Amino acid sequence: MATLKSEDEECVSSLTLAATGSSPGQHAGQRWQAVTVRLVSGSRNLTSAGDDGCLMCREPKDELSELSAQLLQLAGGERQEVLFEPAEPSFELSIKRTREGGLAVHVWLDAGNEETGFYRWDAAGIRFYTTAANVEMFARALSTEFS
Repeated sequence: MATLKSEDEECVSSLTLAATGSSPGQHAGQRWQAVTVRLVSGSRNLTSAGDDGCLMCREPKDELSELSAQLLQLAGGERQEVLFEPAEPSFELSIKRTREGGLAVHVWLDAGNEETGFYRWDAAGIRFYTTAANVEMFARALSTEFS
């Protein structure tokens, strides 16, 4: 499991991406990966629904490798922000460098796509602040989890 944690150690918020046991496989030159998305804020948590969780494209474009690379660039100061929404839009991740030098994280889990298979604007999410070190650990964990 790859987990991005907040800098707040008293009331921890986090985003976790984990490979699920099932995978929808290949379709016409494409390969997809089922991923569970879990959002935690203190004692509250929200997990993607469905047998396959959220779908991430692995071929022809490897969305998880691309996300990991962008996160490493952000952690290293080469980028000011990462805005990530997979081709199958079940969630959206936005991380932006703040004026104070921290990193603001916003994650939205699309309720419509999760429940019906059709993208809608209905969403539940979390926001928190994190550090470059936490982003780097998350990026490296993504690479390991989805190698």
